[in-house]
Amino acid sequence: MPQKYAPYGLWESPITADAIAEDSVSMSDIFVDPVTKDIYYIEQRASEGGRYVLLSNQTQNEVFAKDFNARTCVHEYGGAAAIAYNGTVYSSNFADFLVYSANDGKIKPITPEDPKKIYRYADLCVHPVHTDLLVAILEDHTNDTPQTVRNSLCVINSTATTVTSLVCTEDAEREFYAAPTFSPSGDRLAWQFWEHPDMPWEGGQLYVADVHYNPNTHMLSLSNTKLVAGSASTISACYPLWASDDKLLFTSDEGEEGNRFANLWECTRARTKPVLSSVVQQDFCMPPWTLGNYPFAFLDDNGTKAICVAWRGGRSVLYVVDITTGSYKEIKDESFDFVVIEHVRRLSNYTFVFTGLRSNAPGAAMLCTLTRSSFVPNFQVLRSTASTSAAPFPEGIISLPTPLELKLAGNGIVHAVYYAPNNPEYAGSSIPNEKPPCVLGVHGGPTGLETQSLSWLKQYFTSRGYAWLDINYSGSSCYGRTYVERLKGNWGITDVSDCIEAVQSPELRSFIDTKRTAIRGGSSGGYTTLASISLASSAASKTKFFASATSNFGISNLELLADDTHKFELMYMTKLLGGTKEEIPQVYYDRSPVYFSARIETPLLVLQGNDDEVVPPAQSWTIIDGVLKNKGRVEAHFFDGEQHGWRTSGTIKRAIEFEREWYEKSMVRTSVGK
Repeated sequence: MPQKYAPYGLWESPITADAIAEDSVSMSDIFVDPVTKDIYYIEQRASEGGRYVLLSNQTQNEVFAKDFNARTCVHEYGGAAAIAYNGTVYSSNFADFLVYSANDGKIKPITPEDPKKIYRYADLCVHPVHTDLLVAILEDHTNDTPQTVRNSLCVINSTATTVTSLVCTEDAEREFYAAPTFSPSGDRLAWQFWEHPDMPWEGGQLYVADVHYNPNTHMLSLSNTKLVAGSASTISACYPLWASDDKLLFTSDEGEEGNRFANLWECTRARTKPVLSSVVQQDFCMPPWTLGNYPFAFLDDNGTKAICVAWRGGRSVLYVVDITTGSYKEIKDESFDFVVIEHVRRLSNYTFVFTGLRSNAPGAAMLCTLTRSSFVPNFQVLRSTASTSAAPFPEGIISLPTPLELKLAGNGIVHAVYYAPNNPEYAGSSIPNEKPPCVLGVHGGPTGLETQSLSWLKQYFTSRGYAWLDINYSGSSCYGRTYVERLKGNWGITDVSDCIEAVQSPELRSFIDTKRTAIRGGSSGGYTTLASISLASSAASKTKFFASATSNFGISNLELLADDTHKFELMYMTKLLGGTKEEIPQVYYDRSPVYFSARIETPLLVLQGNDDEVVPPAQSWTIIDGVLKNKGRVEAHFFDGEQHGWRTSGTIKRAIEFEREWYEKSMVRTSVGK
């Protein structure tokens, strides 16, 4: 069949919002029972209201009841909701915030009743000898304001159904804990700690303590607590994992200024040192926005070799690291086509599992076995996130990512990923010399990364004749600490200018219609979107640079955010802006889009969840009201039952369609006369 021609942005596509939302599934975790070697995974299903479903790989059935939601809201973003040990699976339940155990079909709560949902638990760790005792993060919302939530480490007695404090201080309102992990004997415990105003990737610190068991009370206590890695505000140490009773491995970005990357380190009673013989200019971890996302695991019983994920050019690479020699070898194989690898867990010698994402296929829970001498991998799909009911999309319809390094003024660079319009049914535009309209995606965080994994939202647009451009602006992660700190004090300035300069770069001008470029983002990406079209400091607000804009639960008022956001990010802006709102009130004002809504000439679409506690709905209402008062063009949709991001099929579908219709109305059909 001959190919067709139609204006860019108006191609017909089989990738529909219904098809994307109908069976939307994402793999949120995978973990292994270290005793039985059984594998479990957690998948999020939009068709079930965004429920997190915990499945056994052995039976392919749910471990808990059909209404069980294996999710936690510790640090608001959650993660590490479940573990397994010696045939028993433990998991937090989002429905009632209790922790449950499941063994041979017997399910019971192991934390006390909590009708007001005051207590949250995550990052469970079973004592290897006294296996009914679990250490966990406890987040106490008795006084439920961002300034008064208390974080600590606790011990859960699964036999007695009791919770007792293990590590808690008078400053619990300022403190955070993560990644508690026992040494193989259970005689030592390691954990990560940080406090305001740090985020864990800025000043995460690792502590180790001796563990004592009292047989009379059947309780655990700690002594000889020592700081072994990391430093407040300056060095981040993350992801502690014991190689032996004496050796602890972790990631750290300690190093010389300008050459700081999160590499693998080790700590023994004798010393702490880098594992690698020299700094590898790649990050061996992502910033821990969620709990439990380990980037490495041991390959042998002695902990002498590890499989590690690093980031190069915005993609995951796999290394086998020899911990004894400090050498490493990249796993290169034609079957290795993953661009994102997360949740790496040891299964057995030279065998590990992980969650993987590709650019050209759906994600999956994966098993990998390495040959011992040459480390040739054998990958096996355990469970795919591909739809089981929807018809497959035509071959050749996926637009593949092209990573770019775009030059900025002053000889700097910004990282970007370009997706060209692509649909096998179309040969191009029916309008002579037409360039495609472009959607510029701004990721959240802002200390985040827009990966090169398959996104059906992006393919929804590229298959209709749009170009898509993701900007990993200054401050994005996985390019080293120096790149992250380019945003320090400059949020709302550097991220905005990077987006504008990227669109104007010579490398892109020949591929996209710069006068028909829409900017869109969620959360802090929504903030950058709003800032780019409103702030007096933004070149784009002076000339209506962007033809259209979409803010998904975007931040409009930094002063309100400083008071209203959740505890985890309460002081995040202190470094991003250069101080607190009391210290630099004018900066908070000057960089809050709500005060400059009169400048917004770009047509704006606002999408917001009504139950969002990270960026509350008031943030969206204030910008909407401001635009309306100044007779600007704005359309808004609020979704009941949705929090920070879309979890239900109905919302996913409506949000996609609202966005496409908005771009057609505001920049596509206006230019083609339809």
